[in-house]
Order: sequence, then structure tokens, then C-alpha cells
Amino acid sequence: MVYGIGSGAYCFLLLIVVVLFGLMNNSKESNIVLTASYVSGGTVFRKVTQWDRLGRVWMGQYDLLWKGRNAKGGKPYTCKTAYGPFGRECQHNQRHVSIDLAIEWIEALRDASSETERRELIRKFRGSAPRSLSAIASLSPEEQAKANKLLKELNSFSIGSRYRKERKMEIRQYFANKGWEIPPTTPSALMEVFFYFYVFILIPGCLFVIFYILFKYCLA
Repeated sequence: MVYGIGSGAYCFLLLIVVVLFGLMNNSKESNIVLTASYVSGGTVFRKVTQWDRLGRVWMGQYDLLWKGRNAKGGKPYTCKTAYGPFGRECQHNQRHVSIDLAIEWIEALRDASSETERRELIRKFRGSAPRSLSAIASLSPEEQAKANKLLKELNSFSIGSRYRKERKMEIRQYFANKGWEIPPTTPSALMEVFFYFYVFILIPGCLFVIFYILFKYCLA
């Protein structure tokens, strides 16, 4: 009985912890805020980073992270904010922003030369996603390079990986955010060989073995 009470209490406390962390990850306090002067983020402990003190910005498995400094020459810190595969909702127009696009925005604001330029960029970011799709060939060389890199990641073969599926969802959302058309995929020669082997050899072979075993069992 004591063991049962202890197990129930443990499960109850674990449930409270899971709910609290879930609320923190999805609360307004965990939003990423972009202004002309700074970027702020973080799930539990908020970090406000001036643009001239912002360093590298990168993607974790389920987080967006950046390096910052408290002051010039000060000790660097890492700010981490939870970021799911469905993106985050923009406060100004309820547009879902993928993690790739969020990193692109933060880097553009970091590299801007003045506060006026950052205000113009933020005004541009508040706009809605393009309604018409652009072919990859019509993009600039830099955009084509990024699109081809993401397409290679999107079309990579993977089995049984939850993160890989979520990552592909993020890439599709990024293409929708940018208004880029995802070209239809053409199977590689290796995939075609695998398909024909599966359809014409593996499946008939398995069926033959099953019918042979059943036939032998019935005769016995």
C-alpha cells in the first residue's frame, strides 16, 4: 500500500512539472521579440540582447539559440527559446513563422547598419506571406543556393525518425513563408531499383513462402 501511495504521488508531481513546463513553453513570456534596438527571448529566464552585442544565431533540435554579451568585452551567454516544427505565430498578423525564417530575420537585423534600416526591415517582416509561388530558377543566386540546400535536406531518405519528419515540416513551412515553389521530386535510380525489387521480387517471394507453408501444413 505504501508503494502504491508513493507511486501515485510521484506520478502526480511529475504531471504538475510537465504541465508547468508546457505552459512556460507556450506562454507569451517565451515569445521572441524583435525591435529596432534589441532582440529578446528565452523560455524561463528572459535575455535582452542589443543588436551590436549579438553573435551567432543557430537552430537546435527543438530550440532557437543565439550568442550574446552583456557588455562590450563582457562574458558571452547563450539564449535558448523553444521553437516547435509548426513555427511560432507572429503577434502582428497571426502568420506562422518557421524557425529558418526567424533566424533569417534575426541575422538580417543583426547585420543592418542603422536603427532606421532595422525599422524598415521589421515593417517588411510584418507583411503577409506571398500569395503566388515563385519557381526556384527565378530566384537570386543566394536564394537559389539556400533553396537547393533545403531541398536536398527535404528529399533525403529517412526512416523512423520523428525529428527528421518535423524538420521536413519546418522546411515546407519555410518555402510557404518565402513563397517558393517546391518542385516535384523525381525518384533516383537507386530508389527505382529498390521499388522494382520490392514489387516484383520481395512481395512475390514472401507470398510464395506463405502459400508454400500453408499448403504444406494443410497436406500434413
